[in-house]
Amino acid sequence: VKEVGVAQAAAALTRNRLQLPRQSKEIEIPLTELGTLGERGLLHRDIIGKDRSREGLPRGPFDVASISVGDVPTWPVLWSHAAPRETRMIVEPDSQGVVRPGCEERAVRAWDKTASRLHFNLDFRTNSQPLAACMTPEESIGGRAWPNFLCAIRRWEKPLVLWANTTLGLIAFWWIGSLQQQGRAILTLSKLPALTVLDARQFSSAQLDRADAMFGDFAGQDLLPANEACRDNTRQALDRAVLIDLLGLPKDILKPLDLLRQQWCAEPSVHGGKRIAPVSTHL
Repeated sequence: VKEVGVAQAAAALTRNRLQLPRQSKEIEIPLTELGTLGERGLLHRDIIGKDRSREGLPRGPFDVASISVGDVPTWPVLWSHAAPRETRMIVEPDSQGVVRPGCEERAVRAWDKTASRLHFNLDFRTNSQPLAACMTPEESIGGRAWPNFLCAIRRWEKPLVLWANTTLGLIAFWWIGSLQQQGRAILTLSKLPALTVLDARQFSSAQLDRADAMFGDFAGQDLLPANEACRDNTRQALDRAVLIDLLGLPKDILKPLDLLRQQWCAEPSVHGGKRIAPVSTHL
């Protein structure tokens, strides 16, 4: 890490604290590990794996096939990354599951265990991809790139996807991810439950309603790649909405948050050499 303050801020999030540059006090915020809010979906090999059991059936009940405009698949799937369709928090399924012969009952069980609207990005290219998490319009099966997370209460999905795509949510993902390559943060499915997210269990009904409305406001807006958060007006508006309007934090955090945002975007492991000129809007 180039700037120690970025590391300190990231580590503080794991302690449910907001620590910003040039601030003498930390602020407590309602955070938790993702795994406390539900269960991760199936490993991709349990969906499409071809190794066979003693009964001669393949490990996964599905093949994954392409989907065409106008199709209404029984088993919609969000399987791979494609940059042009991943700039907004709602992402359409890109494929469909085709049930393998003799696997009909197992297909239903797999759907029940993994299908959801909420998906997290395991192989996050921070210098080209905008989203740490997304939602599909309806429930779908997640693939290698976009595995599912099943919230214990479905109303938690929207505050989780909003948080994941704030600057602080991006930093939390980057902090826990494996940085084997510059400009890339990689999680394994087994590590996903340790991701720091909003603790939606602490939200009032009014806050959940506010998160629903907030998601409606932002779901159709384009986001820039994560490493360009410092010049992304939509990302900065999302930061303000989540931290100030949803969580009720004081507005005087916005200026130090802007500095943290610029510092994070300047980290080599974030931009991977794809530098941009930091531009602050001082929301």
